[in-house]
Amino acid sequence: MAIKGKGRSRPRKSVTPGPRPVYTPVKQPLLARRGFRITALVVVASLAVGGIWYGLAKERTKQREEELAARERTAVSRYQSAVEAALSEVGSESLPGVFSVLPSLQTDLDGLANGDIDEKTAAQDAVAAARKAKRAAADLGKIRPVRIFGSKGLGALLVRDGLNSHSRMLEALKLYETAAQLLQMAANASGSERSELLDRASGVLGVASTLFNDGYNDYMNVQSAVSASG
Repeated sequence: MAIKGKGRSRPRKSVTPGPRPVYTPVKQPLLARRGFRITALVVVASLAVGGIWYGLAKERTKQREEELAARERTAVSRYQSAVEAALSEVGSESLPGVFSVLPSLQTDLDGLANGDIDEKTAAQDAVAAARKAKRAAADLGKIRPVRIFGSKGLGALLVRDGLNSHSRMLEALKLYETAAQLLQMAANASGSERSELLDRASGVLGVASTLFNDGYNDYMNVQSAVSASG
């Protein structure tokens, strides 16, 4: 007969081990991180290079502007000297910016028409005026504004005013010569022929005066452009 034990042994429960501790590294301060330091150095270096480039570019721009201003002053000085020499024969500035060309022409035209001067005086004055206008036109015509202002990279307005002043004043001087010649013819004529010639001379003189004033205004603009830049 089998002998029963006092009791069946119960299986032992297994104990689940707890989670293993995980190592959590301590975060370094931002400034202590190598990647941040490298990035910061790259940024600083880029800013430094950019600053140097900007400084050099600004210096080159300033240098180009100074060189341009110097070329403009040289061109204007050369042009001014030549123009003043040519115009000294026919008149002078009566007011700042106002140049009086052969003022005796208008006086003689009015005097001959009104009988205030005699024919001989008017004719002599007309011959002298025509000679002066022709000589001034020849001297002004020798000036080559394209050579003075062209191919130097000068300002467009300066070049325009330089060319316009020369062409307008030159054509005006030729018209002054024509007006003087008409006055001489009128002094040697009489009656209706004289009146007609005086009218023609007066008309030509008016056109010459307007054209010269426009050209002289351009000439003053040339000088003002350099004064403003200086």
